[in-house]
Amino acid sequence: MKKRILRVCLIIVLALTIWAAFIAFKPEPKTIGDLIESYEDPGMKIKIRSPFSGTVLVAKKGEVIFKEAYGEKDRLTNAPNAIDTKFGIGSVTKQFTAMLIMQLVEEKAMKLEDTIGKYLPYLPKDKASHITIHQLLSHTSGLPHYNGLQSTGVSLKDFGNTSYSSKELAEVIGRTNLVSKPGTEFTYSSFGYDLLGVILEEISGDSFADLLDKKIVKPLNLTNTGFGTNEYISKELAKGYSYREVYGWDWWNSEHGGKTVEAPFRDQSTAYTAGGMHSTVLDLFIWSEAVKSYKLLSQEFTEIMLTPNKNGHCYGWVRNWDDVVEKNINVRLYGHGGALAGNSAFIALYDDETTIIYLSNRSNLKAEEILHQIHLRANNLKNEYKLKGYPNRSSYAKFIEAGGMVSLQDYFNRLSEYSGYKVNPSNSTMMGVMRIHLEAEKIEIADSLKTVFFKTYGPDEGTLNQFGYDFLYSDNPEYALEFFKENTLKFPNSSNAWDSLGEAYVVYKDYEKALACYKKAVILGEKVEHSSLKSYKENLKNVQDKLNM
Repeated sequence: MKKRILRVCLIIVLALTIWAAFIAFKPEPKTIGDLIESYEDPGMKIKIRSPFSGTVLVAKKGEVIFKEAYGEKDRLTNAPNAIDTKFGIGSVTKQFTAMLIMQLVEEKAMKLEDTIGKYLPYLPKDKASHITIHQLLSHTSGLPHYNGLQSTGVSLKDFGNTSYSSKELAEVIGRTNLVSKPGTEFTYSSFGYDLLGVILEEISGDSFADLLDKKIVKPLNLTNTGFGTNEYISKELAKGYSYREVYGWDWWNSEHGGKTVEAPFRDQSTAYTAGGMHSTVLDLFIWSEAVKSYKLLSQEFTEIMLTPNKNGHCYGWVRNWDDVVEKNINVRLYGHGGALAGNSAFIALYDDETTIIYLSNRSNLKAEEILHQIHLRANNLKNEYKLKGYPNRSSYAKFIEAGGMVSLQDYFNRLSEYSGYKVNPSNSTMMGVMRIHLEAEKIEIADSLKTVFFKTYGPDEGTLNQFGYDFLYSDNPEYALEFFKENTLKFPNSSNAWDSLGEAYVVYKDYEKALACYKKAVILGEKVEHSSLKSYKENLKNVQDKLNM
């Protein structure tokens, strides 16, 4: 019996080895079509996080050189995607919202320096009197992204399942805590673009769907673009799916080495003007050409719209996305992506007059890889322009051998120069560098990196919480406390931040301090009827029981 099991195991290992070798020696795709087919194939899935399903359009100097559809519109009926299949475009919606705002600015119906209280006087004064239209457009308003809901007691799930009027949505956003003083820091915020939508409706007297139709869709004859109802989205668009890889025995029963499930419902009123539109690659190509040729907005105001602000963000566009520039230091572009549950999208307009647009009914595709590889093939370029000099972070010894912090800083200084704005190491890079210094017992350096992270990066509540938990359950749990403390200092009204700090103190068996934190979490949670209030109270009771033992 043991010999039989051993033989089966050896056969499995041999099969996997042969399969891996086949993938490794598979020839590099030469054309755009070969590339996307390889992304649709399981052998290349890991490079873009999910097998590709959707549509792709590529143009050069205003002429379409490639357009094709892949995968299924509906996995239940096996209906295939077509080139005119409509997809949710997520945050690509922000380009249209920004255009509508700029049209009103050009018409002198509003000003970029207007504070939002002029149009939404019912919002709290910390927002109404200090946040400007420009700051909403450039993500410098200080408003949080969706993670800001935590402080209001509304879970992301409940938020997505609720139908809001425009004013009700603005009021929910008004209850979130600012993450920075308006105008001082960049924080990507879909809530900012939602407020722009409410303001558009307030000024025009039209719904967003009607205003979009009147000012953009009809003038450009975009027959498959708009902002639809929940029913329309359900019936007319490609169904969205999410994918995750599986391993071990699950791999044998998997599809493409992973599990694909239909994305959950999200009410259109919550996606709204930050991410609720739908379109096709053909319509988006017409749209992109109209932006470049000033059909909807004069050259003067288009240039204002496309002027980079902090982190390269223009109004609804990004100038020189560093993740793309990093792969080819010679490219310059305007672009923006979109990601809803079950959908991914991107428009990229390169300075060399290459246009790349893709829409997909799969979540979380690796946009920078797709764009980079398509651009190479559209222009017959070799893959040899990647920014070099990123130091090895697998261990402290290898990091130091590769030049250490000097090399890391030099790498990002050069990337910043190519991108045209300050680019800092990613959160995962900072986490990794801190970790290897801690493992090597270089505590002072790790502490200095932590200080730089706190002061220079301006991490949001979710990031600080993530770092805290990552360290709490690592080989350096004592390091976690500083991240949780920083979170309560920066976000003192967040019940979740106080609950996390309490959990850290429990790990350290400092139950008195844990008790104080949990009490704070409960008090703050009760004020906003937080969805996790029951959990906060249970944590509080557990600590009280420990102290009474």
